[in-house]
Amino acid sequence: MKKSFVPHKTHKPAGISEKVIRLLEVYTMIAQRQFPSVASLMERYNVTERTIFRYLEQINMIDPIEYYRENNGYRFTRGDRIKKMILGDKEMIILFTAGEALSRLGTTFRESFQDLLDKMFSLSGKSADREKVPIIVKTPDASISERIQGHLMTISLCMKEKRSISMSYRAHGAKDDTGRTVDPYGLVFYEGVWILIGYCHLRKEIRSFAIDRIIDLKERFLYFQIRGDFDLEEYISSSWGVIHEEPVNITVRFKADVAGFILRKEKWHPSEQRKVLFNGDVELTFTVAGVNEIKHWIYSWLPNVVVTKPAWFRHQIMKELSSSSKDHA
Repeated sequence: MKKSFVPHKTHKPAGISEKVIRLLEVYTMIAQRQFPSVASLMERYNVTERTIFRYLEQINMIDPIEYYRENNGYRFTRGDRIKKMILGDKEMIILFTAGEALSRLGTTFRESFQDLLDKMFSLSGKSADREKVPIIVKTPDASISERIQGHLMTISLCMKEKRSISMSYRAHGAKDDTGRTVDPYGLVFYEGVWILIGYCHLRKEIRSFAIDRIIDLKERFLYFQIRGDFDLEEYISSSWGVIHEEPVNITVRFKADVAGFILRKEKWHPSEQRKVLFNGDVELTFTVAGVNEIKHWIYSWLPNVVVTKPAWFRHQIMKELSSSSKDHA
């Protein structure tokens, strides 16, 4: 009922990229047991019989194929070519580390990742419980609620379709809400909070909005184009966190007592320049978009850190620390 495939003489292909795409398509059809025939492939690609035989010959060199008369088409001689997924120890560790990190983003991400695990393990024959290794990723859990999840879904949809959103937003420290129309450019998860980055029509500039401060949100059928050459990764790389303000050059010095903790990390910020001083102190210089976020990081290293530049920022730090010590006296 079957006969082995007999190769024909090969010829140099006219268009290599188009040919590669067609070879992948034909390979997939055979792997999915669609039993493609020479006639059906000729009709599909509008090419000659000789061209189809060249395609089949090259697939035959990768995985032997045969003509199966009952289905009037080709199949792999070794049976089903959809290979089952086999995960090694390294892949398992990466998989569960990613799963632990995703679980911090809220129920939606956790459940979606679990669905993915179920599909993968049903293919590999491994049990997730049996193979799981004790990994914990220490990051703040997402500040999430049904309302925030709804906002995330709406924003994600509008981002994909490049549609604006309308929202009522209460900024930090503000008493009243403001109405905003925003072109959503991207989402950032930072210190347990989801942040929307987008062009604010009210302020006429790109702004950051904490999703949990959005009181009400509606999708709009107002389409937009991203302004200029905006790149989300590049945009947030200049900030210490997500707040984007005027760039400032800051130099901080850490005592030798904590130098090992500072140097164990390759970089604390993309702009970082570091210098180890003769007494063991470590001096780091950054160019960051605004000082508020890096200020909190500096405070976390007290009393083993001092700001050396710029002078106005050094004085600001000293004033705040002095005020704090008086308040708690």
